Amino acid sequence: MSLFRAFLLSILFIIPACSPNVSSPSKSAADPKGNHTTSPSEAAGVTSDDVLASAMHQLRPENFDLNSATDKPVSLLNSWRFKQAEAKVFVDEAVPVLPPNGWGTAEELPRLAQPKFDANDAEYIRDVLLHRAMSVYLADRGNDDRSKVGEVVDYVCRNIAFWKDDELGIPLSLYWINMIGRGTAEDRAWVIAEVLKQLRIDSVILRPKSDVKGTSDKWLLGVLVDGQVLLYDVRLGVPLPNGEPNKHSAATLATIAAHPEWLEQLSTKTAYPITAQDLQDLEIFVISNPNTWCRRMFNLEQVLPTNDLCVLYDPLADHEGRMGLLNRIATSVGRPAETLKLWLYPRQQIADLGRSNAERDIERRQLTSVLNVPFQIKLDPKGQPGQPIPERKMHRYRTDQILGHFKDATTKYLGIRHLDVEPSPPILERINRMAAEDALYWTTLCKYELKEHATAIDLLLDYIRKYDRKGKWFFPARTLLAQCYADLDRLPEAMKTLEKTSSDDPYQDLNALRLKRWSASLGKTK
Repeated sequence: MSLFRAFLLSILFIIPACSPNVSSPSKSAADPKGNHTTSPSEAAGVTSDDVLASAMHQLRPENFDLNSATDKPVSLLNSWRFKQAEAKVFVDEAVPVLPPNGWGTAEELPRLAQPKFDANDAEYIRDVLLHRAMSVYLADRGNDDRSKVGEVVDYVCRNIAFWKDDELGIPLSLYWINMIGRGTAEDRAWVIAEVLKQLRIDSVILRPKSDVKGTSDKWLLGVLVDGQVLLYDVRLGVPLPNGEPNKHSAATLATIAAHPEWLEQLSTKTAYPITAQDLQDLEIFVISNPNTWCRRMFNLEQVLPTNDLCVLYDPLADHEGRMGLLNRIATSVGRPAETLKLWLYPRQQIADLGRSNAERDIERRQLTSVLNVPFQIKLDPKGQPGQPIPERKMHRYRTDQILGHFKDATTKYLGIRHLDVEPSPPILERINRMAAEDALYWTTLCKYELKEHATAIDLLLDYIRKYDRKGKWFFPARTLLAQCYADLDRLPEAMKTLEKTSSDDPYQDLNALRLKRWSASLGKTK
């Protein structure tokens, strides 16, 4: 067994696994049944606002990290719930959730109806706050809803890199897709939908009925804006063209069928797999988290502290004068609500997370272990090295980046990048190298978001020279480097970056499309 593998196995017992976000009731620290018991804070006369503010503070992404337990924030949420019910602000009773057939399992429906908060709720609220923060800084880049959607799609597709062919793609929760920055096209769509939800913009998956089993890449992300369905290919990371030069202009479902030439613009050496005919007969899948259907989320959303305002509740049916999700989507797509289906991919991922798989668990641990860097090794009384103690600075720096603090993250990552050249105990050498590699690539992303393209180019060139094809981020780094050149109108250099391609490059279709577009653009300027 290698030294690193032995080290990795050792930290399995001191570092918690990445949370699967499994929908199972929790037992609060206050009462094993999840009911309310009087706490010292209540005895001291703490108000319900104080209790809620404390709970939300603990659930913010910068405070609720990979080593955080859910017991305390869940107990606080239930204490707040009891205080509100005691003051008759709302009725503390189960409120049944009645989704369409097949949208809710027999196991999860009782949990969705319960008035008490559980561990799943804590993780859900943490994730919502994370996506709310992302939505704020991305929305600031757009002038209207269409451009805001474009910015969100661009950002997520740039920051969620595809797995390499020789990697074991593993199911991850929303939180860990963001933290690790790896995933599938479906993972990108999932994250995009959650960020857009915080802007009160709905998303759907569109798949031709001809692909009954849903086994092909012939699907699109549809985003509902101004009563229309904007179309995006998140595998390529681009909007479907609509004939306008604006980079955020996306074709709509209503117009694309009449313009098959727009789809042909996405063809390169091979024809674009989706045809106009495919888009005339579609299955429409709603992207919706069942936690948003819970009445307790409505109760909580109404009184959130100003700094934590976010969208927690989005019921399927109309509620309190607001059109429900099903009617909103049915109206926009021009289909009866009963024909809509729930997108089951998130549920399948969470179910897979709950199934034990030794090889996959080791892979997940290896991916997440870098977030625990740096490690300390202290000597015992006999002068022998003890078990590595994680400082988890990398996790905090990565959280800063995702929350939009790009400048701060860049500065902090420098200390992690230096681990690659600083002497370290043999047991830590490999994990330090892995962390340094991640920190270097994530720094280039921060520089890009800060529009410091020249610096990003220098760092990307350093990364590619140092790691070449063996690098975990080689393919996305190469693609980002080309985009940096293009953003600076250095198209010949952008094209040269992408000239060499390989069959194992998950970005080969996107790069071929970019080469086609850049070549045409150069031809027009000559």
